[in-house]
Amino acid sequence: MRLYHLQSMVGENLLTYLRLKGYTKTALSKMTGISRPTINQILEGKSPNPKIYEEQLGKITEALQLPNDYFETFSGFHEEKWQLPSTQYSDRSAISDKSPLTEELLNDLDELLTVAAFYVKG
Repeated sequence: MRLYHLQSMVGENLLTYLRLKGYTKTALSKMTGISRPTINQILEGKSPNPKIYEEQLGKITEALQLPNDYFETFSGFHEEKWQLPSTQYSDRSAISDKSPLTEELLNDLDELLTVAAFYVKG
């Protein structure tokens, strides 16, 4: 439960790590089996359930082959360009009429836009 209380900092550190290592949110989702909307919640420091949050962070650190407390202490490069865009997309809806292929294509498009925004700001 200690990481849950630090989730804002952990999310920031995880996002910085992903950017520095060249991972996308989609790649992390596929590596861990954690859904994209949940990955977004973790990165934004807004996970609602402490127990599930701890389990998810365990999956993430295991998939990245890092110690469990890595994102507590990670001190990467923190500048504005590493922050997630503040725009929220409709893929967070609990109800979705989109086909799995459409969902995957939209997630990939979101990743491309995130990467493009990074380079435009840089």
